[in-house]
Amino acid sequence: MATATARVLRGRDRVTFVVTGEDGRAEEDLACAQYIARVATEPEASAAEYARRAAGSRAATELSAGVRAGSHADDVALCLEVDRFPFAVRAGWDGASLVLRPYEAG
Repeated sequence: MATATARVLRGRDRVTFVVTGEDGRAEEDLACAQYIARVATEPEASAAEYARRAAGSRAATELSAGVRAGSHADDVALCLEVDRFPFAVRAGWDGASLVLRPYEAG
């Protein structure tokens, strides 16, 4: 999904990344945003360093330890699959609910 997202963002004049976890300081969110930004300008950039940072984040540690309610043992590994899906997502409103849907740039 990261590569597809970068492809959608490539060439845009302005992009805003929002780090939501840990009051805007979540290492996994920051690493993801920085990787997508890098791939938008350097399509062959490696995800290794960014994935390492995300894997070592406080959230990943807590998820792996089962500290966070509602987590599953596979959550961290699944989150670290950089391009598990070949599409970006677009957020939109469906009535009162915000929904994410696959988005393929045309």
